[in-house]
Amino acid sequence: MKKTVVIHIIVMVIAVLAGGFLASSLIDSQAELSRNVKISNSALGGFNKFAADVQWMFFVNYAGGLQSVEKENVPEIYKRVKTIIGNDPNMQIAYEVGGMMFSVRDPKKAVEIFTKGANNPNLKDNWKLPFLAAHILQNNITDEDDPDRLEKAIKMYRLAIVRNNSMPYFANAMMRAKAQIIKKRGSWNGKPVVNDRHAYLCALYDEWRKGGGGDEMETSGQSFGIDIKPMLLDAAQKAKASAPTNKDVLNTIDMVMKKVLEDQHLCAKCLTAYGPGDKFCTKCGNGVQVYGVCSKCGNVLKGEFCAVCGTKNNYKK
Repeated sequence: MKKTVVIHIIVMVIAVLAGGFLASSLIDSQAELSRNVKISNSALGGFNKFAADVQWMFFVNYAGGLQSVEKENVPEIYKRVKTIIGNDPNMQIAYEVGGMMFSVRDPKKAVEIFTKGANNPNLKDNWKLPFLAAHILQNNITDEDDPDRLEKAIKMYRLAIVRNNSMPYFANAMMRAKAQIIKKRGSWNGKPVVNDRHAYLCALYDEWRKGGGGDEMETSGQSFGIDIKPMLLDAAQKAKASAPTNKDVLNTIDMVMKKVLEDQHLCAKCLTAYGPGDKFCTKCGNGVQVYGVCSKCGNVLKGEFCAVCGTKNNYKK
């Protein structure tokens, strides 16, 4: 092998090693710079959004250098996020990412950030911020931390539903928060609340009644676009299954049946819907009140006149 080729190979090996060492040093220096850089609260010559963008880049770099979010670094994360949204109150990603970073270690600060963003009129189409605030209030904050946490959660859930009514989970979560308040109180309409299922049914009925008794869940005259009747039926079925002989549960179910579900044909034992001509419930085998059949021959009706004997009937679909 020629001497020049050997020299070229040696030079290439040295260059690769030097490049690797240099890259490692630059990464360490970059991480150290991100940790030590001081973020000013004042914008540069009035360029608030520009300052926020620069601060966000430093924040991303800083966050990438963290091994994990601990109680010790939450104050620094919180300070940086507050500074960024102070310069640009409309930077949605700063609320969402920043709040999520310390939602476990300091949920109260996370709720503060999410609520601030949710109440910003310029972010009125963002449903994530009110939902995240509500979820943390309901699940990560205790009554000792905030006695009004569930009421605040309900308010935020409502805001999320108004902004995005295609997520049934939002309505269910809001109803669970209302049920928690009823269960904690221990009574509903002067009667004892037996368990969580019973409390959930009571909360749903209150919501139905509050909305004027319509089919859809609504608030302040604004429809959520969520059909509440199937939710009430499901809640009634689960409440009965949880306490099939308890008189308080049965009385609540009976009221819901008469006020809300009176137009439905349901098995008296398990509350399962049945069809015209059925004599027994297909779920529990209980005998049911037959409907939708000809008064003369008993054939299942398809219209006003019987298709078998021609008898005119009082037909209702």
